[in-house]
Amino acid sequence: MFVVSVKLDKTKIYATLAALCLVVAVACVAFPKRASDVLTSKVDTSAKSTSEHIEFLNAYGYKADPKPLQIEEIIIPSEFDEAYEKYNEYQKLSGFDLAKFKNHRVKKYTYLLIDYGENGQEAVANIIVYNDKVIGGDISSTQLGGFTHGFIKE
Repeated sequence: MFVVSVKLDKTKIYATLAALCLVVAVACVAFPKRASDVLTSKVDTSAKSTSEHIEFLNAYGYKADPKPLQIEEIIIPSEFDEAYEKYNEYQKLSGFDLAKFKNHRVKKYTYLLIDYGENGQEAVANIIVYNDKVIGGDISSTQLGGFTHGFIKE
């Protein structure tokens, strides 16, 4: 049997705490959270009403017309094809993952964005809602051959 005796004074305690703080700081710098993880964790995903949809979009910096252009019910497929896999990558960049909702019936709300982009190009926001919570969505151009990206454009 071994017995170890350690005499600690205030200097050793402070030095140990300082070293521990330094290790934590280095870990935070070396392994930061993605910007999308940080933002999504601060965004309220409640989606019980149109006003909550608009607040959600505002949190990402988008201004939308409060009247939805379209509301439709969709079923997230049980197996993702190549297009759905790519679409889900947009979701993951914004902190969402539709794979958790395969084979679920959800609602998609489409809102016209106001003053989107530098060129004033017309775009819409699609919000996918399940059980009154936003589970995903995208920002898309309304022009032929336009763009699509998640709520966070990376």
